[in-house]
Amino acid sequence: MTTLGKTLFVTLSLAVLIGGTLALREKSDTTSRAQLSPAQLAEIEPDAKPAEAPKVAPPPVGKQSAHTDAEPPDAELEDGSGS
Repeated sequence: MTTLGKTLFVTLSLAVLIGGTLALREKSDTTSRAQLSPAQLAEIEPDAKPAEAPKVAPPPVGKQSAHTDAEPPDAELEDGSGS
């Protein structure tokens, strides 16, 4: 028997074995799904909370902008190109 013949024989044997197992397995009608208690359901689905409105920052005081009080930007900052 050649290598190809042996390979086909093993492949077909496995196909018959798996097909027979699936065809002859017992099908149980008593399959029941798990029932959750109300406490377990409450843990999974907590009460929905209303969305909070976003907090708005207060406007700057006076006519001066925020940058006039701060130090000027440093001229020697790197541009991120490396060393």
